[in-house]
Amino acid sequence: MKKRMIISTIAVILSACNAMPTSGPKQSKVMDLQQQRTDYQSKVDVVDINDHIAENLFNQRQQQFFSQFTQQMADYTGTVKVGDTLEVMIWEAPPAVLFGAVLNENGTGGSQLTTLPEQIVSKTGKITVPFVGAITVTGKTPEQIQRLIVNRLSTQANQPQALVRLIKNNTANVTVLRQGNSIRMPLTPTGERVLDAVAAVGGTTENIQDVSVQLARGTEVKTLSLEVLTANPSENIKLRSGDVLTLLNNPLSFTGLGALGNNQQVRFAAKGINLGEAIGRMGGLIDHRADPQGVFIFRYIPFDKLSLTEQHIWTQKGYTKGMDIPRVYRINLLDPKSMFWLQRFYMEDKDLVYVSNAPLAEFQKFLRIIFSITSPVISTTNSVNSL
Repeated sequence: MKKRMIISTIAVILSACNAMPTSGPKQSKVMDLQQQRTDYQSKVDVVDINDHIAENLFNQRQQQFFSQFTQQMADYTGTVKVGDTLEVMIWEAPPAVLFGAVLNENGTGGSQLTTLPEQIVSKTGKITVPFVGAITVTGKTPEQIQRLIVNRLSTQANQPQALVRLIKNNTANVTVLRQGNSIRMPLTPTGERVLDAVAAVGGTTENIQDVSVQLARGTEVKTLSLEVLTANPSENIKLRSGDVLTLLNNPLSFTGLGALGNNQQVRFAAKGINLGEAIGRMGGLIDHRADPQGVFIFRYIPFDKLSLTEQHIWTQKGYTKGMDIPRVYRINLLDPKSMFWLQRFYMEDKDLVYVSNAPLAEFQKFLRIIFSITSPVISTTNSVNSL
């Protein structure tokens, strides 16, 4: 009889523990996510952070540096291309024979400057010069075009001289975008860099810590904080024709829930914040409640940021381009190596950090409720017996 009562009592206690109010799911429930299915989507990935995962995520972050662009095109050399606009000026020594010949009172001609109308390089790559005809200019520098014109005129004009200027560089430019202001910045042989484009668009009036610079080159797109860019000269790379540079001012934040000192939304600078710093911002783990093995980071990963292999896997699970992939990372703070992992794992915008309650904490919560109920009864009984 006593044995049955003990077993019944334990069962009641365990069931009561499961019914206790809590701040979120237990560690075991989160781990079960990878086994659950919905109507059209498969299980959620739950990834344990280890040396390999931490290093891989850190390297992915490093690949966002501008110095890591794989599409390295040649520097702009100032050569003329189809669509550029040229200005041609020609001088002829006296007595001028072809250009602007004017006879003075002695019957001799004086030197005269002739400025031809601006010309856009045709689809065939040519411009037209009087007494010379159509000449091919694409792929040549203004200096080379000058020499070509002089050579062609030397048999007809008297000691001709020519000056060619590229006045509208319509083909080698960079698009710079900023809220309220956008420009197309022509490139020059000087070799404009990223910060030159930032300055050309007027810089930013926002706090430098909140601004990111996105650079699209061909099929590659990388984003780097302006703070990191200004502090690392190696990231201030030369721009290439066709680059698109965008100044972003999107507030970044993550949310902390569960057995943390403070449950709140936390904003962070564009240069990023690692998980160790994030936990510190939220007051750390609550010693008497937190399960150090149950620190989770809930994150949505854009489908396009997955590797081709991962995209194929998730396509079979019902996901397509434009969708976000749910993933949960778990870190075990009882492992001494986790102190290094915390420094390698960086937060992403809209991440959610959740720390589950320790199993013993739930039991202690139950005992506190039981004692809060029984203590007044015992106190009353003792008072009656003393009468």
